[in-house]
Amino acid sequence: MIIILFSTSSLLAQEVKDQANQQMPRDSLLKIARNIISSSSCRVLVTVDENGKPHAREMAPFSPEENWKIWLGTTTGSRKTKQIQENPYVTVFYYDPDGKSYVSVAGLARLVNDKDKKEKYWDDAWTQFYPDKENNYILIEVTPANLEICSFKYNILWDSTGDSKIIDLTPEQDKN
Repeated sequence: MIIILFSTSSLLAQEVKDQANQQMPRDSLLKIARNIISSSSCRVLVTVDENGKPHAREMAPFSPEENWKIWLGTTTGSRKTKQIQENPYVTVFYYDPDGKSYVSVAGLARLVNDKDKKEKYWDDAWTQFYPDKENNYILIEVTPANLEICSFKYNILWDSTGDSKIIDLTPEQDKN
């Protein structure tokens, strides 16, 4: 009898958590997503190759801008730059193992070779990798379409369909 009550109690507690999770305001979810991103130790860019196969590599993206645009730096002739030129659909994945949380931002990437932007999105520690910054360093700008968030730390879990929270980040003018 106690086992049945405990099981029923656990199911009820999970149902209450699920309902609270579903009612979390968009702004709160986005704030939590920024917290997860800032504490993530694993940051990955996923591109798609000419055969439609995904390729993931750890990167060092800059913190997303207010509009969730993400900037990354890379070598001008890298595989990822060629893949982005052929297929601009990418995902930037952030994982925080301590919080058992992730944020996945899907969107369109484009290569940017603007001097002012390259100065803004630069880390002096990268000088050894890009000795000729003007010619070897290029930016990847990711314009987000949506953001997915899942977090045990913040109790943002899958719903009954097994899906995590997905937030549309497409600007209003682009939804038409």
